[in-house]
Amino acid sequence: RQAIIKLVAPRSDHFSAQEVWDEVRGQYRGIGRATVFRTLDLLAELGVLNRIHTGDSCHRYTVCDTRHHHHLMCVECGQVMPLEASGIEQQIRRMAGEAGFELLTHHLELIGRCASCRQQATS
Repeated sequence: RQAIIKLVAPRSDHFSAQEVWDEVRGQYRGIGRATVFRTLDLLAELGVLNRIHTGDSCHRYTVCDTRHHHHLMCVECGQVMPLEASGIEQQIRRMAGEAGFELLTHHLELIGRCASCRQQATS
């Protein structure tokens, strides 16, 4: 687990468990694929990592940031980009309050095609 934490802690990108396993097994031969997947899930449950649902069976992760942000996800290339949506935060809190719901946190993931993939599709 320490090797996995050392590997992901300095990252600022969005990564998959498979990418972490590919990287960690080159450095630590004894670490199994299931160990990497379970460790990343545990770190997400503990709030160290943010698990991003990509719309398929694969998740991506990012090291938790102190500032709240949302994600844009491309279904073609898998790119995940942060989305600053401060204007929508107030509306989300208002809607939750109107429903009598105490909002603790939320995740907003917009799934579509990035500009690069859209351009490739038209050429």
